[in-house]
Amino acid sequence: MKRQNLAFTGSFVLLVLLLALAYLWQPWKTSDEPNLRLGLDLQGGLRVVLQAQEQDPLPEDLQAARRVIENRVNEFGVSEPLIQTSGDRRIVVELPGLSSEDQDRALDLIGQQAVLEFRLVRPVAAGRLAETMGEAELEPASFTGEVLQDARADFVQGGAAIGGPVVVFDIRNQFAGEFGRFTGNNIGRRMAIVLDGNVISAPQINGRISNTGQIDGMADLEEASDLALVLRSGSLPISLEVQEIRAIGPTLGQDSIRAGTQAGLIGAGLVILAVLAYYGPLFGGVLAVGLFFAMLIIFATLAGLGAALTLPGLAGLVLTIGAAVDGNVISFERIKEEMHEGRSLRLAMRNGFQNSLSAIIDANVTTLLAAAALYQYTSGPVRGFAVTLAIGIIAAVFVNTVVVPFLLNVLTLRFKKPRFIGNIHITGFTFVKRAPIIIAVSGGLAIIALLSIAIGGLKLSTDFTGGTNALYQLPPTTTVSDVRNAIDGLNVSTITGSSATIQEVQDDTISTQGDMVMSVRVGISEDSEVGSNFATDLAEALNGSLLQADFVGPAVGADLRGAAISAVLVALGLILVYIGWRFWPNWVIALAAIAAVLHDVGIVLGAVEITGTTFTIPVLAALLFVVGYSLNDSIIISDRIRENLRKVRNLSYEEVVDLSINQTLSRTIVTSGTTLLPVLALIAFGGSVLRGFSGALLVGIAVGTYSSIFMLAPAVVWFKTRQREWQKQRKSTSKRTTA
Repeated sequence: MKRQNLAFTGSFVLLVLLLALAYLWQPWKTSDEPNLRLGLDLQGGLRVVLQAQEQDPLPEDLQAARRVIENRVNEFGVSEPLIQTSGDRRIVVELPGLSSEDQDRALDLIGQQAVLEFRLVRPVAAGRLAETMGEAELEPASFTGEVLQDARADFVQGGAAIGGPVVVFDIRNQFAGEFGRFTGNNIGRRMAIVLDGNVISAPQINGRISNTGQIDGMADLEEASDLALVLRSGSLPISLEVQEIRAIGPTLGQDSIRAGTQAGLIGAGLVILAVLAYYGPLFGGVLAVGLFFAMLIIFATLAGLGAALTLPGLAGLVLTIGAAVDGNVISFERIKEEMHEGRSLRLAMRNGFQNSLSAIIDANVTTLLAAAALYQYTSGPVRGFAVTLAIGIIAAVFVNTVVVPFLLNVLTLRFKKPRFIGNIHITGFTFVKRAPIIIAVSGGLAIIALLSIAIGGLKLSTDFTGGTNALYQLPPTTTVSDVRNAIDGLNVSTITGSSATIQEVQDDTISTQGDMVMSVRVGISEDSEVGSNFATDLAEALNGSLLQADFVGPAVGADLRGAAISAVLVALGLILVYIGWRFWPNWVIALAAIAAVLHDVGIVLGAVEITGTTFTIPVLAALLFVVGYSLNDSIIISDRIRENLRKVRNLSYEEVVDLSINQTLSRTIVTSGTTLLPVLALIAFGGSVLRGFSGALLVGIAVGTYSSIFMLAPAVVWFKTRQREWQKQRKSTSKRTTA
């Protein structure tokens, strides 16, 4: 890299560093809220209980109200809320990390019924002010909010001047003609716009309105934005009132967060030590700095976007760390190969970074496609995973292709003979010949696991099934760990302390006299025989009192489950097209990569079922991690196969594939090892609550590593061999026909 280019690159890297620090620090903020938000599982937040005003609302109306509230909260910008039905007439809304001002706005939004009506003003009241009008001054409703297609906040446009805030609404196509005829027939009359029985404004109809109209009378843009939001999300089918407001602790429990933090620090330290031990102080040190830079960019971007970091997001972060390490490992192993062939350090670096670029780009583009599909089609924790993953992948690519090459080019001007301490160099191992047995055994296990799950299902957590939520008043010295141990001590076959969601609660309406108030959610259905006794038995075991117990619906509804499945299918389709295009004419690599992903997912799900692990949202995030990791591993080997097919002429197709696997084996071992270190730390020190999450990660990394070697590559060889045989048969048949 020329000195002019070094100066330009250095300036750009410094600018990115300063921007990242600025967004993490955010000196322009005036509130005391933390710059980086954490989700309900890591920080806790606010719990709001809404109750239907009617005694026996229809279950479908309660579910519809839950969906409307979920849409409103998501549009308001709250990251990963938890919204569940509770009992026959209540909805529980849990909101993470809101300022006091945002809490007040959110409360106004989620409970507002938002029934919009367009009503003509009676002629006798034509001269009255809108705010003084009541039912007697209005004719029956001509249209309701169902005619609206969209609504947005704006300002009144009048020539060069900008007026006050308004809500601009669009009419649905199927109502445009009817609405246009109605307004056209009533030109000159006033039409009141009524929200929840209150007249917002009553403008005069000056012309035919068939496509777009506006609502004025807004005090400021914030009020206009909130009104537009509730109109977009639709009206609530039932009237709700706020019954309870409580501050709650993290859903993971403080004990699990402390253990997870300790495990994360230990894992990060082990990764740094490993790369320093293998690549030496220069290359290993630069890789460690690159990892720190990537994490800084990720956290700064999350802070700038106002996104919340949750446990599924941390799964995306683990995958990002793996991608950042992997990109550097690919480049460093290429540099070692170049130096092994006798090239100088500077030339080896130039060739190594250039030759590794396509593999880095292809591996990360496929992961980005998956993240984009998940973001587009899902919400809640799955979308949180997608956001963190997408940000992390972009940060990792930037570090791999810009920051690390720049630092090494600068440092090697002074340190010209770096020491590579580790050296894994394997040649001559015939992987393809050994693959059939592994394919038969492992593929069979994956198919059996998927069939077993399809027939019997997984052990789902309350995130997916709902369960019993109980509120307890406990002695002041009670900890979350004490509650988990007490649950285990009850010896309920389907319930364990690690699967329970336990939160500390602060509620000024409860007279605690210094006692601890905790919420416990377990997977017991409302009609279960165990459910009727569990809540009271646990209170006795903890020497506390049961304040209330209700059945709550699932946090992940059927709509989100369906959306997640659709997102995965779309992602696999996009990846199939991309890989097929990039590796054409060896498009079979795309099919083999997808097959390897399905195999890995099957094995991980089988391990989850066999070990009796509860399938929770964190385990789902671990499964999404496995998809990304498996694709990444497959792409790296496939990229080397593609390169060797162009360069090597004296070997058979099978020998080229074996050569490619041997050449990338050092990278596979180093990447898998460094990715496993934080997972092993999580298993050892993360506690029982995180064990299902970390166990799924462990199995996924192991399976993803060997499937690309013993399944993808042999499948490609098998297909290529059959393809050549078919071509020979066609040529032979053609010759006989001609003769």
